Amino acid sequence: MGGSFNPVHNGHISIASSFLESDVIDELWILLTPKSPHKDGEKLAGYVHRLEMLKIVFCSWDNVIVSDFERNLPTPSYTIQTISELKKKYPKKSFYLCLGEDSLANFSSWHKWKEILEKVSLLVASRPDFKPTDKTLLKKAFFVNHDEIAVSSTEVRKKIANGVDVQGLIPDSVLKYIKKHNLYTS
Repeated sequence: MGGSFNPVHNGHISIASSFLESDVIDELWILLTPKSPHKDGEKLAGYVHRLEMLKIVFCSWDNVIVSDFERNLPTPSYTIQTISELKKKYPKKSFYLCLGEDSLANFSSWHKWKEILEKVSLLVASRPDFKPTDKTLLKKAFFVNHDEIAVSSTEVRKKIANGVDVQGLIPDSVLKYIKKHNLYTS
């Protein structure tokens, strides 16, 4: 499961839980991307801060690995390049690309998306309001039950910048870290 996690929020936590509860995977690797090609204009908190927030949230979870694997890959971080490098480094492991159905909706716009499907299957957290139709994607996708939490990192950042309470959107430990390091205030 990859992303910029700018910052990690309760929606990310919920989807991670749904992936682990699916019994399709043995462990979940959370890969922090230094720079997402889909979020070109987004101002990111420093990589180390975003990585630390992920570690704060997931350090006590069994079968979750927070990884900086993409940190040493060329940017922007294309999924195909990450998957190719993971498969080279860990040839005995089988990988799924874990994503939400909202990402599946525009998956065919991803860089070398057909090559991604040749290398891995998709593990998709379903959303009740989304009905995928692309048969190529459907053949390579496994859907897991998921009760979506309506929150986005953009929403969290805007609220913090405007002094609005974000309790219930992110874990208290992440909010404490954000305040300590004065992140997203402007």
